[in-house]
Amino acid sequence: MGKICVIALKEVKEILKTRSTLILGIVFAGFFAFMYSQNVANNGEGAIDGAVFFLSLSIALFVAYTTTAQVFLLEKREGVIETLMCAPVSLRQIWAGKTAAGLVPSWVISLFAIVLLVILSSVKADTLMIPDISVILHVLVTVPMFIAAFIGLVGFGQLLLGMKENRLLNFIVFMPAFAALYGSGFAVAGGLRVTWPHVLIALGASLVLLGIAGFLTRFLSRERIVTTIE
Repeated sequence: MGKICVIALKEVKEILKTRSTLILGIVFAGFFAFMYSQNVANNGEGAIDGAVFFLSLSIALFVAYTTTAQVFLLEKREGVIETLMCAPVSLRQIWAGKTAAGLVPSWVISLFAIVLLVILSSVKADTLMIPDISVILHVLVTVPMFIAAFIGLVGFGQLLLGMKENRLLNFIVFMPAFAALYGSGFAVAGGLRVTWPHVLIALGASLVLLGIAGFLTRFLSRERIVTTIE
């Protein structure tokens, strides 16, 4: 666990140095929080749950995508991963540390987007809009699990595949997923209420995907990673 924390801390510091990634995530979060708040204000208090539910996932997905590219693919392209593999740590520990590092900024920016959404919606509707307890737990529990699952799966693919295959992987994974979440967010903000079953299904799916990602790491090998570095 200590080695994972060391790797995660190293990666977080690298992410913080690349301010453009964080600034892009914050701007993105602010823009869509404003857009969603328009729908919430127009559709009444019941729309806040759906907007928070899907906006948190959408923002988390976008920021997780950018940080995953930095902590996994960029280090692989620049050969930094070779140096890290020479350290006395396993590939699973490297994967876990990088996944944890990507989780931190993704979740923080997602929380920022939700707080901003609630404030803007409340101001526009001239009434305090507080999400249901199920949606609050979704943001605090499900969203970080979702982020970890996404980063873990994509990070595994980026370690396993070559650079050309990774370009295709990024397109296949990110574009449809983000389009679905973005569109669903506006649909839910139009009136569909989020209930406990929605939250539990999302949590269950995130945990299953995270478990699959952890299981897949056993198929990683140092030789395979080295041979896929350009």
